[in-house]
Amino acid sequence: MADMESQFTKFFAKLDRDLEDLSLGGDFSDASGNLMRDANVLVLLAMAIAQSTESGTLKSAAPALLSDAKAILAAADADAAAAAVKAMKADLDSSSAAAGTVVWENAAQLSPLMSKVVPSLTTEIKRLSKNEKTLLRAGNTDKVAGASALLAVVAIGSRLSVAETSAPDQEALWKEYCDRFAELSLRVNGAVHALSEGGAFDDYAAALKDLEKTCSVCHADFSNTK
Repeated sequence: MADMESQFTKFFAKLDRDLEDLSLGGDFSDASGNLMRDANVLVLLAMAIAQSTESGTLKSAAPALLSDAKAILAAADADAAAAAVKAMKADLDSSSAAAGTVVWENAAQLSPLMSKVVPSLTTEIKRLSKNEKTLLRAGNTDKVAGASALLAVVAIGSRLSVAETSAPDQEALWKEYCDRFAELSLRVNGAVHALSEGGAFDDYAAALKDLEKTCSVCHADFSNTK
């Protein structure tokens, strides 16, 4: 839960800069790419946090945060987007538990997740995992733990999005890849946490290699999104 909540905080912090990009003018649909990227991540993280069996500081607010993130995605202009971000800030600051039951739903857009978020996360993990010395530098294991947890959330949250892929008739195969990718991302997450308790770097490296293989195989069958 801590890794997911740290990622929510990280992507929430990006929203102010995203709104600044909108203030520069231009067509909303062209200027809102980063905002929509980050809102898609927040949608999935809010769903995951709300359904987690672990306790956490954001869990009680997660249903409201999910609604706010959806509102950002639905925004038709900069004012609507700013209002949705303001509502999210208020819900984060509120001590009241949000009502509502959260289940996995097809609420996020697959394209920005697969074209921007996943490549960015996997690149960061690879960069920080060049060798054991690099990985164990201050803060790097935490970064990998957060990124791998988010990869798992994206994989699980994408299971219902096969219609947005290049092979919309391959639902069973798509879900199989999503499940496998989530499983291996969590294996990387567990292995990087284990390093602080004497775990072997070789075990971590093997987990990461298996994750990379799954990426390559999935890309071969689902080369792009619509």
